[in-house]
Amino acid sequence: MGSSLRFLTDARPQCCRNRVYSKLKAATGKDVTETNRSPANLRRMFGANLKQLACQYPSVSELCRQLGINRTQFNRYLAGESFPRPDVLDRICRFFDVDARILLKPLDEIEPSGHPASEIFDRFLSDRVQPPFAPGFYHAAEAASGPRQAARHRLVFVRQIRHCTLLRSYEPRCLMPETPASAREVQGIASRVGGQIYTLMSRRGAQDCQMMVLSEHPGAVGQRWTGHVYRMSEGAAAGSGAQRLELHYLGYDLPAVLQLGRKANAC
Repeated sequence: MGSSLRFLTDARPQCCRNRVYSKLKAATGKDVTETNRSPANLRRMFGANLKQLACQYPSVSELCRQLGINRTQFNRYLAGESFPRPDVLDRICRFFDVDARILLKPLDEIEPSGHPASEIFDRFLSDRVQPPFAPGFYHAAEAASGPRQAARHRLVFVRQIRHCTLLRSYEPRCLMPETPASAREVQGIASRVGGQIYTLMSRRGAQDCQMMVLSEHPGAVGQRWTGHVYRMSEGAAAGSGAQRLELHYLGYDLPAVLQLGRKANAC
């Protein structure tokens, strides 16, 4: 608001500008001349928030690749030395599911938006007591659907937003060799119902649907889950039936994550 007011009043005499600021201070209780922040302050705020958002990813290089941002330039953002173009800022905000308020205040002080869809996930489809999964990477191993088919391995990344547990993964490159990564991307949610965990995931545009129903392994609490995955594809209402599935927690073990990523893409 302060920058807009300066634009409107700079052409006026100083005494007139002072009267405008005095009226605003009396009406709002805030002195706009004291709350204006320099570009350097905004860059530092953005850098601190971006650093907090990026810390959940074990590899900054991989994060930069997913964002489509040069690593050197990304480091300048983190250090508060540079500021992204509007289109790059929009890309960052959409990737991390935040908005432009990350320029203005610390991440922990930003109240989440009240979109009706987010309220449904937060209040009705999420266990507000205990998250189904801890943040980090997971190895999903799906049993072969036939004697001539190999088991399917996938790397799944889990993060928390408010009370929602979100999942992100990619279909193996070997199964969709001519398809770009954006079309192979799979995202979804996870929730807990009693002693079981269910997930619902799909590629963009609801092209397919994957639902997992899992139970925690008694001898490996927080580390291993077993259950089934049920897949439905576009044009195949009957689905592909249920397949056995095991889920293993990798956390942020980068060597294990990279090794599994190569294994998943090689089928």
